[in-house]
Amino acid sequence: ATTLPTHALGARCEVAPGGRRGTVRFVGHPGGVPRPLVAVELDEPLGADIQNDGKWIDGLEYFQPSTPGVAVVWKAPHDVVCGDFPPLDPFAGLDSDDDAAAEPATAGP
Repeated sequence: ATTLPTHALGARCEVAPGGRRGTVRFVGHPGGVPRPLVAVELDEPLGADIQNDGKWIDGLEYFQPSTPGVAVVWKAPHDVVCGDFPPLDPFAGLDSDDDAAAEPATAGP
């Protein structure tokens, strides 16, 4: 493993493309690649570039994911921005009035 001051293990991050969010799980040179890669465990399994464990294409396991089968992407550091990226809430912006509006109206007597 390698250390990058901008990509600490366990840091929350956003991954390009698509603004996918997740947690940094590995930073290093899997398979001897010359430039470091960042493995990110995604909050949601989005994108055609995902894998489902801590293994890279060489078949070696570089980290143990928090949950078996979780979606992981391996990216160049410039595609991973670490910072205050909490998990996205699919219900953010909705309030109880929005829920009531979604209920069908009932017929009167």
